[in-house]
Order: sequence, then structure tokens, then C-alpha cells
Amino acid sequence: MLEKRANCFDRERGVALITAIIVVSMASIAAVAMTHDLQLSIRRTGNIITADQGYLYTLGSEAWSRGMLIRDLNDSKKKNRYDSLDEDWAQELPATPVEGGQVQAITTDLQARFNLNNLYLEAKADEQAKLKFNAQLALFQRLLARLELPESIAQATADWLDDDINVLYPDGAEDLEYLNLELPYRTANGLMATPTELRLVKGVDKKIYEKLSPYITTLPERTTINVNTADKLLIQALSDTSDEASAEQLVNEREENPFKETNSFINRLKALLDENKVKSDQITPLISVDSHYYQMETVVQMESSSQRLVSLLYKGEKDVVVISRTLGVY
Repeated sequence: MLEKRANCFDRERGVALITAIIVVSMASIAAVAMTHDLQLSIRRTGNIITADQGYLYTLGSEAWSRGMLIRDLNDSKKKNRYDSLDEDWAQELPATPVEGGQVQAITTDLQARFNLNNLYLEAKADEQAKLKFNAQLALFQRLLARLELPESIAQATADWLDDDINVLYPDGAEDLEYLNLELPYRTANGLMATPTELRLVKGVDKKIYEKLSPYITTLPERTTINVNTADKLLIQALSDTSDEASAEQLVNEREENPFKETNSFINRLKALLDENKVKSDQITPLISVDSHYYQMETVVQMESSSQRLVSLLYKGEKDVVVISRTLGVY
């Protein structure tokens, strides 16, 4: 009898031990899971804080760029009514240490580039508007030729932008052609929002776009090219008769003496080339010596992440305003 009770007690002790082991195991699993979730939450919170901190740094950099342009605007009201690369806004902000990382920024004159939206033409445009359009189309074709790219891209871009679905140019394309692609889509029939939209246009592949992208922009209105900030390739593209040597000479001279008036640029171009070859009435409407649209690009490098902000700034008559902000690749 005693032996039977002893065996029963041993069995009860075994069940209790197994139960205790199971409880401890479940508690351990729960504790590990809770610790893991806690670590993820801490990491996630840290990343959010770092991202917010980085974004605030980019806004601070944007405010710095805007401040430089406001100061330039005030200076222009007093004396300098031109914009050039020797001014404060054009100086790159070197890598500057901040708490937890570093900030680097640069402001670019977007009117140093060809505005693709200059090729937009309304269906009911008058003759004067058509003449301006033809001048812009010819300028873009010359730029493409200088880059050794197909000039047909200019006509395809114009068809992409115009507000109808009729093919107006021999090298143009409209909905019918794009809808027959493997991945079909329609034409914009309106202004481009970003330069990357050019990748959708007939004849433009990745290689062509990468070669062309430093010389193009997309602004919300028709703009001129600032001859004080434009690349020598664009300076050369302003005229059929301009060559690389004369364009480089103009770029070198403006470093010391920026052009204060468009007539000064035209006169200097005539001095470098045969005066009869410079069609000033065709070049003058394409150029300016001041700018209104700028792009500020800032990169913030933090310990565990990085952020890139691209801001579009407009310098008006009284103030400088932010038109848009884009995080990441623009």
C-alpha cells in the first residue's frame, strides 16, 4: 500500500515538473518576443527621430538658400540688375557638420538650362506665338545637334506637349503611336511637371536622357536663358553661326565681367564672329541677364540614414517663395 502511494506521488511530482517546465518555457518565449518587439519599436522610433531631424536640416538649408536669394534680390533693387555665378547664392555650401551628421547644399540657376515647356503651343496660338515657338524649337534642335543627339527629339517633344492629339511634325508622335507600345500610355498634352517626363517621349532612352539632363529643365512658364550662368554648349546653341571657341571665350570673359544687359552680350558676340552672321533679332528674345527660377539641392548624411531634398524657388519682384519640394531623386 505504501509502495502504491509512493508511485502515485512520484507521478504527481513528474506531472508538476513538466507543467513547471512548460510554464517557464512559455514565459521565456513571451519574454523573448516582447524584448524583440521592444527592440524593433526602439529602432523604429530612433529611425523616425533621425528622419525628422534630417528633414529639418534640409529645411534649414533651404532657408539658407532662400536667404541668399532674398539678399541678392535686395542688392538687385539697389544696383545689380543681373544674376551671375560670382554672387553669393551660387556658392556651394560645403559639407557642414551638424549634430548627428553633416549637411551639403548647392543652389542652381534653372534659367541656365533650356526649358522644355517653352515648346508648348496652344492650338489657337496667334502668329506671334508661333514665331516664338519656332525660335524655341530651333534652339532645342541646335542643342541636340551640339550634343550629337537626334534632332527629331525636338519635334516629338513639341507633339507631346501641345494640347491636341494630331501629329503636327514629321518626327512627331501622338496617342496612336504611344498606345501601340507594349506598355501603352497617352501623351501629356500639357506642360511637363519634371524633366524626367522626357523619358516617355519618342526617341528618348536612358542614355540619351542622361546626356541631355544637365541642360534641360521644366518650368511653369516660358523662360529665357541667362547668358551669365548658362553652359557654353547652350551659349553655342543660341546661334547657327556660333562655334565652340567663341562660346568658350564668352564664358571665360563673363567670370570677370558679367553681362549687365542683353545688348552687351549681342555686341560681344558680334565682335567675336562676323557681324553679318549674328542675327540679333532672333537671339535677343531667347536670352536674359537675370533669372527668376532656382533649384536648391541639399543632402543630409546622418549616422544611419541620408536625405535629399530638391526645392524649386521663385525670385519675384518682392520676395523669394518655395514653389515645390521633392524628396529623393527629382
